[in-house]
Amino acid sequence: MHSIPSSVAQTLQQRILSGDYPSGSRLPPQRELAETLGVSRASLREALTVLETLGLVDILPSRGVVVRGQKFGAERASAERMHRPFATPALGTLSPRQLIELRLVLEPGWTALAAARMHAAGLRHLQWLQQQLAHALERNDLLSAAEADLHFHVLLAQLSGNPGLMAMAGQLEHAIGHSLRLPFARNGADDHPAHEHDAIVQAVAAGDAVASAEAMRAHLLSAARRSGIDLSAPPATPEPMQHEPVSFRLASIS
Repeated sequence: MHSIPSSVAQTLQQRILSGDYPSGSRLPPQRELAETLGVSRASLREALTVLETLGLVDILPSRGVVVRGQKFGAERASAERMHRPFATPALGTLSPRQLIELRLVLEPGWTALAAARMHAAGLRHLQWLQQQLAHALERNDLLSAAEADLHFHVLLAQLSGNPGLMAMAGQLEHAIGHSLRLPFARNGADDHPAHEHDAIVQAVAAGDAVASAEAMRAHLLSAARRSGIDLSAPPATPEPMQHEPVSFRLASIS
């Protein structure tokens, strides 16, 4: 992890997992904690937001930050937090469901292109990220797992060779990162993402564009279910010109 907020989040995660900040306890006030860690309050707030998205802490207005720790399961993440809209600089505010729908449109396509255009160096990088994800999950290191997960998805866009898709992946990187952290918040360090990534890698390594797209689509639908998002049901808030849920499949690629 390279950014200051990421390094701060990793430090706090380690202290939570080691028991220095036990489950149910409150973190020191943010001003004090920022001074102790030698970072700005802005960097600390960003780190705490990531930890909250992963279900490790709760940020409670006027009450401070409460540690949730290693209590994995659906009770770790409140329904309000799991369905909280996410603001993106490029596209405005999107709900977790809308983020998954957007990803279902884009990611199977760029994964198919990556499979059709894969080269040895790109495949090695993809396989390395898959290993990093699996090892992080084995260590119960949700932050490193989420980072490897994000890099895996963005790398596939880069390997598509399409400048437009590469630019879109860059613009959506923070939104994708938020979206993929939600299943960890709800389920902890389960091994489903690693197995699903492995299926994608195998299809990409075989150069099978259609199978790669289907593997990515299956992964995203599984992530939605693990996040508590039911794509078969209509959105909770009715919108104008409501349509039936759409199923995205790639039939062929030239």
